Amino acid sequence: MEQVSYRIMRGLVKGNKGLRFRITTPRPFGNGKKFIDEFDPGARAFPYLGRFGWRSYDVFSCHIQKLSRECSHIWVTGTCAASLAAIRRVKMPKVLSHHYHHFENSTSRLKWSGFYELLCRGLSAVTFPTAFTCDEALRIAPWLKKKAHVVPNGFDVFFQGEEERLKLQQLARQSLKLPQQAWIVMNAGWLVPRKRFDIFLRTVAEVKNRLPESYFVICGSGMLEAQLKRLAEDLGLGRSVRFTGWVDDLSLYYKASDVLLFNSDFDTLPCAPMEAASYGCLVVASLAYGGLAEFIDHEITGFLFDKHDTDLLASSILRLAHDGTLSRNFREAAVRRLTHDYSMENGLAFYKDFFGSAN
Repeated sequence: MEQVSYRIMRGLVKGNKGLRFRITTPRPFGNGKKFIDEFDPGARAFPYLGRFGWRSYDVFSCHIQKLSRECSHIWVTGTCAASLAAIRRVKMPKVLSHHYHHFENSTSRLKWSGFYELLCRGLSAVTFPTAFTCDEALRIAPWLKKKAHVVPNGFDVFFQGEEERLKLQQLARQSLKLPQQAWIVMNAGWLVPRKRFDIFLRTVAEVKNRLPESYFVICGSGMLEAQLKRLAEDLGLGRSVRFTGWVDDLSLYYKASDVLLFNSDFDTLPCAPMEAASYGCLVVASLAYGGLAEFIDHEITGFLFDKHDTDLLASSILRLAHDGTLSRNFREAAVRRLTHDYSMENGLAFYKDFFGSAN
């Protein structure tokens, strides 16, 4: 969500040089601090002490009240209870960008019902990146209907045709020291249980057995990194897979790769498949629960499965490796979908209108 927010802010500022952002967060800044400084060098983070940050909440809330005197609108870019609680008494237009799915377990409905009732009644608008997630929210809190908006994440498209893609792929592989002649499969994200990088590794092990010249890249970090590295060794992938650690800018990896293999138990609308497609990288995905089908039409813009079937996933990757016509058709169809439904113009339209009175 952070990268999506940065793109929106950059697009809004580009179209309105007088627009300014004041940024604060109840949690310490993460990897995105350098992007935040681009918009607000005075941005302030708080330590989030105690359960739900209650020990640092008062000072954070006071800071919100202070910033509100300089601002005309409030934008909360994520489902942070501390942030939403801190703005309840502020009287100005307020929008929440909600990017998370709702139904994970038997307590999910109760949790989200309380969230919307206690923290969202005073909001002017709530945006969702997919109709899938918006529909979930309305099943929980039907009264949100007049406030709810489906706002697609916007992406720039960098793919400029197959000849240019192959030229950039060669240069990217040279820069990253990746094998030039390999069929490269990648994924990127947090190495956490729901992201199912274990499925990625088991799938690419099957690909390697059937396509020896293949190579694999995992960009990301997280609690499962050591465990996943051991699994890669156990699967015989030691020299055929690269763990890069966290990468702020994935563009070179998208250019260098042939396929993004994305696997997750639940995701609203993951950015990696769409970012990859914007560079002409093919997408094969398995998502047990989420809204990715709004971007991937199975066997039209990519391969999308609702079960983590490693044999099926591997066969799909190999099918693309051996069928240039199919790969070209998928690549071009995905770019058309991005251009038509997920352009930066579409992603910015709601926010331009909402913040319009700030001009």
